[in-house]
Amino acid sequence: MWIARKTLILWFITLSGCGDSQDPVKPSVSKDLNPCVKASSACAQSVQLGQQSFLPILRTHSLDIGDPRVQTAIIIIHGTTRNHSSNFETMILAAQQRDPSLSKTIVIAPKFQIVEDNPTANEPFWTNSGWKKGHLSVTDSKPRPRVSSYSAIEKIIELLSTRSGFPELREIIVTGHSAGGQVAHRFAAGRKPEETSEHINTRYIVANPSTYLYLGPERFIDGYFSSPIRSKCPEYDYWHYGLKNLNTYMRSTSLDQIKENLVARNVTILIGDQDVDSYQLDVSCGANLQGDNRFSRGQNLIRYMDSLFPANNHTQKIVSGVAHSGKGMYTSPEGISVLFPS
Repeated sequence: MWIARKTLILWFITLSGCGDSQDPVKPSVSKDLNPCVKASSACAQSVQLGQQSFLPILRTHSLDIGDPRVQTAIIIIHGTTRNHSSNFETMILAAQQRDPSLSKTIVIAPKFQIVEDNPTANEPFWTNSGWKKGHLSVTDSKPRPRVSSYSAIEKIIELLSTRSGFPELREIIVTGHSAGGQVAHRFAAGRKPEETSEHINTRYIVANPSTYLYLGPERFIDGYFSSPIRSKCPEYDYWHYGLKNLNTYMRSTSLDQIKENLVARNVTILIGDQDVDSYQLDVSCGANLQGDNRFSRGQNLIRYMDSLFPANNHTQKIVSGVAHSGKGMYTSPEGISVLFPS
């Protein structure tokens, strides 16, 4: 009897000491935190935007579980074809050049669906141009809450900024190539003040978009910035080329605040010096006033900001020898240096 009782006591002491080597305050790294690096169902997740409203995304790390090792988050916005899968894998290739195991980097690729994508009853969808401009999602025969595509990006940032999930997160990068670059530039202007996440730096990388947001009526004409003749192009400075006729999302911020945002925020204009053809190029009147092609339009935007808003925080990075290719841009030495400057 005494032997059995002694054995029971020793067994209890052994169990009590099993956790002594682990600090109960410091989060542990679970074996389940291995990043997902392929565009498959294993990497898929839905972000709740509101009651019965969910945005499909691909991500390397679960937003529900989090990861205490992650220091950088990259939100990559797809282009016109809405191929978030290829954008996801492209950004993973780029990130692995600096962080091979992706232990410190999370990549997130949302998908802004249109009706042809057959969204489920609780997934919002937009018109083919609406998601690029931050418009509200479309309603149909099924009651769906309407939400701006830009508000959806804000929600992702909000989830990332929660210290409990990603306590070591220090930087969020919002970026996109082509139409995704259009979103990144406009979102930098319209996003609400960032004071809610003071411990996290936010940067915007705008790669080869068709057009940019201009803060005033001037355009680069004959070597100078002046206002074009409006009768020849009446809507050249309407949203999303300019600040007239703003949509619901942008109207929630004052014009002064929009201008202050775009001037102050850390924006890199990443342009390929061979992106000079007309592939999927916006050739409307308002777009053509920004330049002849994507390369010249990027240069003109930098000239505009430097000339009329000299305190701006825009920088230009030219990628040599690359045309209209997201993979070419992000995996180039110039692209890597912008994504991971240190």
